[in-house]
Amino acid sequence: MTTKILDFSNIDRKLFWILSGSIVFAVGFYLYSAFTLTFAVVERDRALSSARTIALGAAGLEQEYMALQNTVTLSFAEKRGFMEVAPKFTGGSSKPDTLALSR
Repeated sequence: MTTKILDFSNIDRKLFWILSGSIVFAVGFYLYSAFTLTFAVVERDRALSSARTIALGAAGLEQEYMALQNTVTLSFAEKRGFMEVAPKFTGGSSKPDTLALSR
């Protein structure tokens, strides 16, 4: 009968490397998560700033449109070369002409 003797003298070294590797992995994952979160927040702030700029530009254009809308009259448009056109509906039936919005 043979007796096997377990050699535990190397277990301290293995535990050290396992724990060291775990700590390095945890710190690396933490740094990756922190950098990713930071970049996402910065990008979100940039997007919000762009959205605010676009909204302000649209509000300015809308205000300009409302101001110009009151200055355009039929005589002003005719001076610019526009003319009022009477709508024509042609049909071959005896019914009055109508405009159909559906098929």
